[in-house]
Amino acid sequence: MIVLFLAIYLVSNFLSLKYNFHIFQLNYYMPDTQIRWILKNWKKFLILFILNIISIIAILMLDKIGILLAIFLLVVNVIMVVERNVKKKIVFTQRIIRNFITNYIILLVLGIIFRNNNNAMVAIILAINAFIPLYIILINLLNRPIDYLSNKYYVNSAKKILKNMPNLKIIAVTGSYGKTSTKHYLAKILSTKYNVLYTPGNYNTLLGITTTIRNLLKPTHDIFVCEIGIDRVGQMEKIIDLIHPDYCVITAIGSQHLETFKTQENITKSKLKLIDGLKSNGIAFLNLDNSYLKSSKIDKKYIGYGIENNTNNSMKISNIKYTTKGIQFNIIEENETYTFQSKLLGEHNLINLFGAITVAKHLDVPIKEIINSVKYIQSVEHRLNLIPGSEYNLIDDSYNSNPIGSGNALKVLKQMEGMRILITPGMVELGEKQYQYNYEFGVLASQCTDFIILVNKEQTLPIYEGLMNQKYSEEKVQVVDTFELAMQKAKELKSNGKQKYILIENDLPDNY
Repeated sequence: MIVLFLAIYLVSNFLSLKYNFHIFQLNYYMPDTQIRWILKNWKKFLILFILNIISIIAILMLDKIGILLAIFLLVVNVIMVVERNVKKKIVFTQRIIRNFITNYIILLVLGIIFRNNNNAMVAIILAINAFIPLYIILINLLNRPIDYLSNKYYVNSAKKILKNMPNLKIIAVTGSYGKTSTKHYLAKILSTKYNVLYTPGNYNTLLGITTTIRNLLKPTHDIFVCEIGIDRVGQMEKIIDLIHPDYCVITAIGSQHLETFKTQENITKSKLKLIDGLKSNGIAFLNLDNSYLKSSKIDKKYIGYGIENNTNNSMKISNIKYTTKGIQFNIIEENETYTFQSKLLGEHNLINLFGAITVAKHLDVPIKEIINSVKYIQSVEHRLNLIPGSEYNLIDDSYNSNPIGSGNALKVLKQMEGMRILITPGMVELGEKQYQYNYEFGVLASQCTDFIILVNKEQTLPIYEGLMNQKYSEEKVQVVDTFELAMQKAKELKSNGKQKYILIENDLPDNY
């Protein structure tokens, strides 16, 4: 019977570790962020804690019957921690694998120490399960020296690769939002003249950039477009020390990650550190439509871009026309006017595109090549891309919503001729301004939609209050628990023969 117990325990232990390490990974292995998440989800962990404590008491007091009860409760534990409908699966990095190995070493040592006392051994390993949310933080702490040395080795290896490529031009792209889209647009345009590498996916942290350099950068590359994502003070300096960029693009500064940065001043200073980290002859490209960038004192050479503000840019943008099929605009340079056509939607995509065009023009990409490449640039996945369908048209803006982007997405939805439906769980990681921004989003949504489906009642309460303040019909608002149910409700809505447009604005990660 004890063998059966241990077998089921190992399954429960593995799945519990996997679930908690997955969240820890999404929380960037930050203990403070992980503890806040545990406190926010305390009800679920309280149930698991109670199940394991009951199992310990049963085994110590009821012997064999207690083991049977413990086996049953472990099965319940397994059912509770099995991950369902995961949006982004855990990545079994070397760090995660090390943490798993450490856990099994601990269990093995406990097994050896208490090999002659089954009840004591069982009680202790069940206690580990009971405290597993905190236990994984302890394991991570134990492995920190190894993680530090391992990371240092890989970073130094990446530095050597860059040192051996003195002619490589590095363009760093950062911002509170817009950086991924700008990176993609810039890489596509520059590729018409240069051999370009850009950081894939969300490889925008120190280790993500290091991995890109070590695995993908080749001697044949001319330009490395490097996206930088940070969520707390001190991270930018470490990345600068690795790449030492020739150019940088700052797309915008806002309140994203205010929860971890603590203050808006910290966000602004951290983003602007990138300019300080440029090489001596480096140039920064700044979105001067962004109020924080426009009002910042910049000591190094910079070129501004924007729809309203770009005073020191030789190129000016004009005659902008937003349509349901894309954007048409002119760029005036000296006495020449060039007409551009783009499949992209929304004002913020135009600003990001103009930033990419500005950098490409400075790097001597011929204007005809720029015009042609812009024509074929597609929206980045989950960032305001229109997906036509026979039953409905999906506007997918589900990646990491922010106050500016979400507002522009609503304006795009408003342009659509048909039934306009919004599905959203609201915006997160905005600190003390989170309620305000979500409330304002609700106010704007009342002017741009025919029907709204909110996901998660507690999270979307500010949006609901913003809607009601604008006298939006309660009959046109539904609140559901999951995206699956939201999509089902949206599909079931009667459009009376009209085209149906469904905007998905944000999709919260698994740690929300």
